[in-house]
Amino acid sequence: MASRMRFYRGAAVYLRQLDVPGVDTKFIEGHRAIPTTLLENCLPEDRIDAAAARTDFAARFLRKPAYLRFRLLGGESRAGFSELAVRADEFAAPPPAITTMYVVDNETSYLAFPDQPHSIVIQGGGYAVTQLSALTWLHDVRLVYWGDVDTHGFTILDRLRRAFEHTQSILMNRRTLLEHRGQWVKEDAPTHRPLGTLAPDEADVYHSLVDGEFGANVRLEQVRVRFHLLEDVLNELR
Repeated sequence: MASRMRFYRGAAVYLRQLDVPGVDTKFIEGHRAIPTTLLENCLPEDRIDAAAARTDFAARFLRKPAYLRFRLLGGESRAGFSELAVRADEFAAPPPAITTMYVVDNETSYLAFPDQPHSIVIQGGGYAVTQLSALTWLHDVRLVYWGDVDTHGFTILDRLRRAFEHTQSILMNRRTLLEHRGQWVKEDAPTHRPLGTLAPDEADVYHSLVDGEFGANVRLEQVRVRFHLLEDVLNELR
């Protein structure tokens, strides 16, 4: 039967646009397992986003666009906006006069990030930083990453640096970690994969976390780092 099936090959559509007699959007959302298995066996590989979870039907087969949310740190744009969300595949060039991009994981850190001249800050969203790899213009600007001081934070830094080797990190060092001992929490599922792009001071902390030098599953979330330390390191970067 599968060999006789024909599939739509036109422009991408969203789940809400599927027009199948007797089958509506809610039906598909409530019975994802069956159409997921069917489509995985019938569709060609280039029609399936293998990186998306099998439970996310729309992302796996209909390729929802990825969005990047960023703030202009030097004031409003000429159009009057200080913050925008754009499709990743349309973010083909930096906003005018931008020379530095900061990438942070946490929304609170993103919203509170201090003003910096000629700069933007992007909410990276953890491992979603891989979406930035398509922004080739990042090779031509200063790129600074600030994440949690835990094994996953360094893994995300490593992924970003594999795409952009000039990526700098801030506040992801031994001194920052030890100065916030009272704010440590537990990392739920630490990783221990080899990370080849870490600088010596970054690798020092990462291996100490993996080896349990500070205790089991130590984690310092960026929102627990004192805000004046962020302001201080940004002043130094200037």
